[in-house]
Amino acid sequence: MSGRISVSPPLPVAVYARRPLGELPFPLEDQRYLLFPKGRQALWQGARALAPRPGDEVLVPAYNCGSEVEALVSAGFACRFYEGDANLEPDEKELDALLGPRVRCLYVIHYLGFPQDMPKWRRWCDVRGLILIEDAAQAWLSSLDSRPLGSFGDLAIISLYKTFGLPDGAVLVADRSHSLPIKRADIGLSLLARRHAAWLLARSPDLAKAGARLLDEQAFLPADAYGAFLRAAASEAFALGDPEKPASTMTRFLLPRVFRPDAVTRRRANYEELLQELGDHVAPQFARLPEGTSPFAFPIETPDKAALLDRLAKNGVRALDLWPVSHPLVPVGRFPEAERMRARLIALPVHQELVPGDVDRLIRSMRGRRPIRSDLRIEPVVDLDDIRDEWPELAERSGNIFATWEWVSTWWRHFGEGRMLAVAACRSGGGKLVGILPLYRWSSRPLRVIRFIGNGASDELGPICHPSDRGAVTRALRRLLNTSALQWDLLIAEQLQATEEWRAFVGGTVIRREGNPVLRWPAGGWDQFLASRSSHLRKRVRYQERSLQRKHEVSYRLADDPETLQEAMGILFALHRLRWGASGVAFEGLREAFHREFAGLALERGWLRLWILELDGQPASAWYGFRFAGADFYYQSGWDPRWEDLSVGSILVSHSIRDALDHGIPEYRFLRGGETYKYRLANEDCPLLTFGLSRGAPGRAAVAAASLTQRVPRLRRALRSRLEA
Repeated sequence: MSGRISVSPPLPVAVYARRPLGELPFPLEDQRYLLFPKGRQALWQGARALAPRPGDEVLVPAYNCGSEVEALVSAGFACRFYEGDANLEPDEKELDALLGPRVRCLYVIHYLGFPQDMPKWRRWCDVRGLILIEDAAQAWLSSLDSRPLGSFGDLAIISLYKTFGLPDGAVLVADRSHSLPIKRADIGLSLLARRHAAWLLARSPDLAKAGARLLDEQAFLPADAYGAFLRAAASEAFALGDPEKPASTMTRFLLPRVFRPDAVTRRRANYEELLQELGDHVAPQFARLPEGTSPFAFPIETPDKAALLDRLAKNGVRALDLWPVSHPLVPVGRFPEAERMRARLIALPVHQELVPGDVDRLIRSMRGRRPIRSDLRIEPVVDLDDIRDEWPELAERSGNIFATWEWVSTWWRHFGEGRMLAVAACRSGGGKLVGILPLYRWSSRPLRVIRFIGNGASDELGPICHPSDRGAVTRALRRLLNTSALQWDLLIAEQLQATEEWRAFVGGTVIRREGNPVLRWPAGGWDQFLASRSSHLRKRVRYQERSLQRKHEVSYRLADDPETLQEAMGILFALHRLRWGASGVAFEGLREAFHREFAGLALERGWLRLWILELDGQPASAWYGFRFAGADFYYQSGWDPRWEDLSVGSILVSHSIRDALDHGIPEYRFLRGGETYKYRLANEDCPLLTFGLSRGAPGRAAVAAASLTQRVPRLRRALRSRLEA
């Protein structure tokens, strides 16, 4: 028996060592948010604040948890139920037929984190003068058209503990005219212990076996006793509890520590993998994962819930029986679709704390066998030239200049001497190249360390593939790491996109997180872009260039002539050294020769963008980057400190942005680094993560040491210097 997993995310014991995050997502960016133990208590508070009169009604979906009905009724409302359509969406005609003089509110539920069409229901309520209540209890971190769920309604509830392993915690998003509860909060130690116990049971087969029933909120009973058990438990399931008690003090302490920025990515990756393997079992309403959805769980439709729950439990999987009993106020026999869902729907875990192999176990538990995937075939690559003809299309589809054959092969010629190539090609059943794993042996002693080709000089690394193939390619990497063909103790995976399904399929410890600002254009040209920035930035950009032109003869020169390219590169290197002095390592040692060679190749391919700003005919600043796959990449720059007061560096950056905009390039990437000026211009951040993955005790010790250095600046600088050597 393996460790025990459930739909509720456990609480890692290492959470106390984490530093609290300064910024949390909606609705927690407002420190005045109202926090209660559970969503039902938050809803009661919000509904009471609406001051219902006797007989006031709320339109509520018939397929509901039941606790929300109890909260609304306890707050003074009556409930009128609607069925909705086959996709669990409200039906406008049905709602219009239910309207009456006493109807004050429409209640909409985002089932399992999947968004309802909230702009539509916002308009529908506004036209009819109704209050929109948004139930996002299962939908924290989900969004619709980049707007977070829970932000559309006049009143909304969001359950935080359903997304992260908190003791309790649900947010009320509403008008703040009413006051907070005045009762004293519990510490929450018993709930905290259960969350930690769940984490231990998920990772220890022995503990899972010994404590198989420790955390059960319901027993897994034989089918003939199952219905009676549910009816007996219904009253407890709907109970409101004390609605005036605030969330526990431990929840408030843990909330900024337990939040993981990669939670949505990992949940989506787990859901997609289950969808690929169990698509024939999934409820049709959830057979596609919309963009922006952070799934709460994976819904399975079955004719025999009790038997399936029992089988899963025997395999260490505590699935969720989704709302099996309706609230007594829901009329029996009037809502067949809701009754069918109650009778047939269970849910599997997809949360971010699942470790590699958990999803396979879920599939095995459902299928009774190992997953049947169209796994990619892995082939070793002896020489980079062996796949040179197939490489360009894949690099273009990856959208990453550092994934091109030109960049990788040039880097290998300059920095790979004496090291062993460990590149693998990932092919489909038909032989098509789907992904490349550009690995190499960085060191053999004292540890066998493997890395991705390009470390140090590159700003984004990792498997090379189309974004839609990341799951299949990272699974192939996991298989490669588990074979004896690749002998290793430690894998250092640097500068991977934070959106990668890395930890869902491979695992590892995050060693470093770096900003990666991106500018995606708003509608319009340069003036419209400036209008989207702060007034201070607009004035400064316009003033700087006008001031420079009044004092000097200004010209911008693009290095596009092979005959003079090396001279232009020399100007770039000289200005970079003038600006950064001894701290500038971007072009030191072998790196200068590497960039001279790659710049020549990039010019031949039409990728090179090397701008030189001249004042009165003399170079004052240089901007070095690339144009590739619909994006401009700002790699490095330099300027003469004599002209620093005239902001020649900033002016040239603005010129490069304007040039990209004028040429219809939709994206401008500032690349890694959290410099303030980048974020003044960028409108998105696509963070990059460095992972350490170990095999054996020495490797684990190395990862732990590397993680520790990130908390100590001096050690961090030493580690970075060593890794970039």
